[in-house]
Amino acid sequence: MPRFQSKLIDRFEVAEGTVAFAFERPAGFDFTAGQFMTITLPDPPYNDEKGNRRTFSIASPPQEAGHLLIATRMTGSALKRSLAEAPFGTPVGLFGPSGCFTLHEDAGVPAVFVAGGIGITPFRSLLRDVATRRLQHPITLIYSNRTPEGAAFYPELVQLEGELPDFRFLPTMTNADASRQSWTGERRLVNAEFLRDQIGDMTASIFYLAGPPGLVAAVSKAVLEAGADPAHLRSEEFEGY
Repeated sequence: MPRFQSKLIDRFEVAEGTVAFAFERPAGFDFTAGQFMTITLPDPPYNDEKGNRRTFSIASPPQEAGHLLIATRMTGSALKRSLAEAPFGTPVGLFGPSGCFTLHEDAGVPAVFVAGGIGITPFRSLLRDVATRRLQHPITLIYSNRTPEGAAFYPELVQLEGELPDFRFLPTMTNADASRQSWTGERRLVNAEFLRDQIGDMTASIFYLAGPPGLVAAVSKAVLEAGADPAHLRSEEFEGY
């Protein structure tokens, strides 16, 4: 896996408890939307048993030359605490890119993206890439969160739905009663009934699933139960760290 030197250049909140970190994009760091990279932070101020390196999906599209963006829930791990406090300009090592969670080439085959929580990050890269390249793939994004406050990049996704004629955004908030905001949209878990209602012909699409392992396992089962072709199922699990 190629190795690059970079540095932290920005950080900002993208949802309640979720922070995006931007790193300078090194020359020669070429990737395809949907891929991931491993970040190493030399001499971090905090340490734990998992060490000073973690793997993150790249949330920015390939066309953004100035930076590489990741986003993560701030769960209190040593690396996340270190990144949250590191001064801008702090050096980092990048390993990658890697992964094959990338959009299929045939624009005649619809794509259904299912994201749980911070699993939205590779889909942000994919959708931004689709918008920039003016791809014609019909895409539905189902985005499951507990509350609107926790939905990373939510306003941006709403905006993209208005800009992309072949993109449909279907957020569902499974604990909306706990929100400080009014929510009149979908509240169901992403199960087989939900998928049949929203997608219709399950045999026509390729399904991309990303999120915590438990959600990916549950939605994989639901997708197959609803009638999808097992060969049309692709997934990316986000382990806790």
